[in-house]
Amino acid sequence: MNKWIWIFAIAGGALLISGGILLYLILKDRKRKKNRENVWPSSKNVTGKTPRQLLVFYQKSYHQLIKVPIVKSQILKIRKRLTAINTYDEYSLRKETMRITYLTLGSIIIGLIVLAIISKSWLALFFGALAAIVINELCIDIFVNRVEDRLLKQFSNVLEDDRHHYQEVRMVDEALYQAAQSSPHDIKLQTERIHEVLTSKDPARELEKYYAVAPNRYLKVFSGVSHLIMEYGDRNVQKGSMYLNAINKFVQEIRYDLMRRQKLRYKLGGLTLLALIPILLSFPLQRWAENYFPITTEFYDSRIGFLVRMFIYASAVICYLLIRKLSENDEAKYVAKGPRKEWEKKAYSWSWVKWIVDRLVPSQNTRKHHRTNMLLKEANSHLTLEWLYIHRIVISVSAFIGVIVFSVFLHYNSVHHIFSKPTSEATNILGYMNADELERANQVTTMDNQIIEDLRTNKDLTREQVVQSIETHSNEPLTDVAMNNTVNRIIGKVTVVNNEYLKWWELLIAIGFGVTGYYITIWILQFQRRLRALEMQNEVDQFHVLISILCEFERISVETVLEWMERYSIIFRPSLQKCLLNYDSGAEEALKMLKSDAPFDSFGRIVKRLMQAVDKLSLREAFDDLEMEQEYYAEQKKERLERLIRKKTSYGKLFGWTPGALLIALYLVFPFLYMSFKQLSDISTQLQTI
Repeated sequence: MNKWIWIFAIAGGALLISGGILLYLILKDRKRKKNRENVWPSSKNVTGKTPRQLLVFYQKSYHQLIKVPIVKSQILKIRKRLTAINTYDEYSLRKETMRITYLTLGSIIIGLIVLAIISKSWLALFFGALAAIVINELCIDIFVNRVEDRLLKQFSNVLEDDRHHYQEVRMVDEALYQAAQSSPHDIKLQTERIHEVLTSKDPARELEKYYAVAPNRYLKVFSGVSHLIMEYGDRNVQKGSMYLNAINKFVQEIRYDLMRRQKLRYKLGGLTLLALIPILLSFPLQRWAENYFPITTEFYDSRIGFLVRMFIYASAVICYLLIRKLSENDEAKYVAKGPRKEWEKKAYSWSWVKWIVDRLVPSQNTRKHHRTNMLLKEANSHLTLEWLYIHRIVISVSAFIGVIVFSVFLHYNSVHHIFSKPTSEATNILGYMNADELERANQVTTMDNQIIEDLRTNKDLTREQVVQSIETHSNEPLTDVAMNNTVNRIIGKVTVVNNEYLKWWELLIAIGFGVTGYYITIWILQFQRRLRALEMQNEVDQFHVLISILCEFERISVETVLEWMERYSIIFRPSLQKCLLNYDSGAEEALKMLKSDAPFDSFGRIVKRLMQAVDKLSLREAFDDLEMEQEYYAEQKKERLERLIRKKTSYGKLFGWTPGALLIALYLVFPFLYMSFKQLSDISTQLQTI
């Protein structure tokens, strides 16, 4: 109990010290308030909402905590996610970074303290720390996504103001400048930057620089369209001004995107934590069951109890990962995370690995080779066919070795349980033992352990040998009934101890897990392909909107359209980048390769029209039906969006509630039933021996 007093004392002291430092900085700042000038004039809009003392604390704490190793990695991780949003304002970037850092780390520390108070278990704290690492990533995603959503909302309002001012002045740069003056701080930085790009000496060059740092694709495309309007001029089309028509389409797409993000966050937001909660609830649930129903202690300490716990933990982790995959809505989910260590390439360079992999990879011009390659493309995987089989081999071997090690641990745990568990001489239905009974049970266990150590090496054990050993170690003579029960108990324990070795059927189970691990990579790719297919049509619809805008410009070529599609895309970006690299070698061949690399029907129809526009038709003629069927596409997109949200919500609810249901059924109800039937069996056996 003393260790928990120390833990609570240290945690409370840390909180008091942190609060004292914060209070000291606030009071010190108030004391100097009259003599301090405003050193951040560009952040006037922000200081109106956040107290100045807190802003100063954020800046000072950023400067100090960036030197702490563990906290530094957290700060840099959040800063990297926010860099694109506050690229040109270091002050706001630091403020937002520290705000999210304090919220995430503070929530984790409070959660671990509460867990320590409830569970009073080091094992619970260990799993709580692992869960805190996962929850930390979740909290970062939540806060960063809020910032991204706020930027999209603000940009939508800026576009509305820009349309209003453009109708008055009929000048793109002047309308954008006036719209930026009344916009919030975050989006004001971006719009002012776009205005600087449009009015610079070399707008094309500055525009390429902005594309590399723009926080979202809508800002990229809007800045590009504004540049085209300034360069080639605006003109009236069927529905009015070409520039105003483009703004209307951008606003509509942003609102669709915001609706999708907000609905998915609303439907799936709490399910991620719901999937992980059973891991933490298993400890207080076990303590509650053992306190009020001691009969369940034997189940939780047994092999089957350990297997049930591991199964629930694995289910919770898998369901959590699946829900995270469903709820992803940022641009980073399909784009490469940056340079990675290609350990597969190094492994494949070893001669013996190459020899094994080459014999597992299906031969070319076979159906299996084609289907596996198509699966890698449709799942947007960075793996080659050879690297995929290296993954399959590594996972298979790891699963086999893991099951073998786990089986050996279970055998060891069972033997340890035999030697350490208090042995009750009489069956107690409720499992309660008072202090005297517990002391007597521990004495019986000590005596049994001495007898087992003497007899476990004897392969042909007889009852006479057990009786002789019992008489040697017993401090008092036993009655015939007590001697018979003791002999049966000792023989049962010796049999269990001698049988705790790796069985042949456990080897078969390990082989089965190895085979499952060999195919699990394929199943993951199929799941990714299924999720990706839900998003593909949405991006194709956005391509339709983009192409309908570009077709109105008379000097737009097919290569330019591909460049804009690559700039705007998320899912199809790798295929479009490859197509642009090969375009100079032959437009038709590059487009055919694009159609092969991205095998999706709706996208394939766009590629076919682009192939026609290379030589035969103009872009406007190839896509002449897009504008006519705009209302149809809008209704179809709305219905598809609703269906997408319904599917993801149904999957999310299934994955979110499964771990909790398993916890209640297997970790609470099943132990009562299991131990009840076992107790009835023991009582029946004792009645038969009377």
